[in-house]
Amino acid sequence: MSGVSRKRAAPRPDSLIGVVRITAGHARIEPFDADGAPVAVGPGGKHGAKDGDAVVATVQSAGRGSGRGRGRGGEPVARIDEVLGALDAPGVDVEIVARRHGCRREFPQDALVAAARLGGIPPKELKKRERFDSPLPVTIDGETARDFDDAIAVAEGPDGGFRLFVHVADVAWYVAPGSPIDREAKARGTSVYFPDRVLPMVPQRLADDLCSLRPGEDKLVQTVVVDFDRRGGVVAARFADGVIRSAARLTYGQVAAFLDGGGMRMPITPEIAAMLRLADLLRDRLEAKRRARGSIDFDLPAPMILLDVEGTMTGITIEPRNRAHRMIEEFMLAANEAVARWLSSKSVPCLFRVHEDPDPVKVEALAVFARSLGLDLRMRREGLRSVDVQRLLDSAEGKPAYPVVVQIALRTMKQARYAPSDTGHFGLAADHYLHFTSPIRRYPDLVAHRALRAARHGARARHGDLAELSEACSLLEREAEAAEREVLEWKKVRFLRGREGETFSGLVTGVARFGLFVQLDGGIAEGLVRVDRLGSEWFEYDAHRHELRGAVTGTTFRLGDPLEVRVERVDALRRRIDLAPMSVPPERGAAPRRPGHNGGGQARARGPRRHGHGRR
Repeated sequence: MSGVSRKRAAPRPDSLIGVVRITAGHARIEPFDADGAPVAVGPGGKHGAKDGDAVVATVQSAGRGSGRGRGRGGEPVARIDEVLGALDAPGVDVEIVARRHGCRREFPQDALVAAARLGGIPPKELKKRERFDSPLPVTIDGETARDFDDAIAVAEGPDGGFRLFVHVADVAWYVAPGSPIDREAKARGTSVYFPDRVLPMVPQRLADDLCSLRPGEDKLVQTVVVDFDRRGGVVAARFADGVIRSAARLTYGQVAAFLDGGGMRMPITPEIAAMLRLADLLRDRLEAKRRARGSIDFDLPAPMILLDVEGTMTGITIEPRNRAHRMIEEFMLAANEAVARWLSSKSVPCLFRVHEDPDPVKVEALAVFARSLGLDLRMRREGLRSVDVQRLLDSAEGKPAYPVVVQIALRTMKQARYAPSDTGHFGLAADHYLHFTSPIRRYPDLVAHRALRAARHGARARHGDLAELSEACSLLEREAEAAEREVLEWKKVRFLRGREGETFSGLVTGVARFGLFVQLDGGIAEGLVRVDRLGSEWFEYDAHRHELRGAVTGTTFRLGDPLEVRVERVDALRRRIDLAPMSVPPERGAAPRRPGHNGGGQARARGPRRHGHGRR
């Protein structure tokens, strides 16, 4: 055992995170977990908390009888350890979620001291590295990005082809295996991104300073150079310890506007402008090549939360993937594949990114759903290929139900994970793949950097137990993603509070026995229309067709249907939004009586007493 943490520092079993409610001088804590029961605060255990404060508490005891730490009748009581602030205060939602998911918020002192001691680049290190000054490298990131961990450049290659340069921050040069910074990075596994802050994997001294490829400064990189032919086929690849000086810090919006004919409305030279046009041409070739081999492109725009200066959500916007996003994506994929292919060919131990074939049972469910929408999932007898999924997405593109088709296709896929074996990536239709291009924010990339440098010099990096490390990194990644999703839910629910009674257009994104999940247009939020709000008749639930069908009227609600709804109730504590349809179909006669609870796929209009957001 190598001592790798398999998960974040999860809350203790006796820990309670919730909101304080004070009634007639008696305090209790309502937990944020949907199934948790309120717990009374013991004598002297309030820690200064006020009504409506979010707190972290310790449940002192539970059981029958009375005694120290127990309330009347032996109920458990809590002692408040930390007051996070008023539930509605800006930033408190992030503090709650970070603790619920065990995200590490502070760096240990030894890691901070080690980071502070890191200095500039020694001249002898600069002399022994290859300089990449031409073509001029640039970084292309989001508007608010601060950690620039990759830069790109493109030049004409041999025989009319292309030469791609991907320069990646050399975090491995600064962070030695087993050092205090490395131990903490391994325990975190990944940076966690919230709307108003980042919990970085490495101290900010590295993430925002030493390793950030800021323009006009010499920075150490590991460089991937890939030669392509005119059609985007890989001809050759090489790797180098390099040093660059970024010529410009560009944003996706700037580059996309320039490439779309908006002129040079950014601080670039004619040389950089020509390079970007050539890079866009290579992007086009690589996209076509990847689609031809069957790579799946789940092209759904990502919602962006808009915050004011205090961190309060003021709105939400959808940022579509533009040409610049796709350019960087293609170049990073190419670099990752090149490194994976080379390490695999040399049998170098590393952490690879693998994605297995989907479960046949889920594939059949996807096929049934596609047919219910008049679409067809065509596949060979030997099973589903990634190209079959892409063809289904192409056939749905432009239709109202396209976002739902994408979601169901995503649920059909298995989760990509890290593994010590290079077994390929189904979604990308890639035989070899790993993560290499983001070592500031992902620990597996740091492992790949060490493996590549050691192998290029005829040595082998020491990683410890790679099977254990791959499992730990996969779990940490999923926990981080869950925390990021939960914060977005908090923001969206709070944004709708006080807007009860307003109407929205939406799309049915989930169907269950107890009702319909509806995504409000514009990505504002997702809420639940309980089955009792659809009318008083029985509704038959068809799991394969993802639909509810009225037993009397025949009215059908299915995945992908547009639906006008009204916001009825917003529960900020449970992060739930209850919706009602703007119109209920008239019934043609009384619904037949059915004995008992209809477990055979039927839903009574009254619905189950407890509904929950199980699909999440």
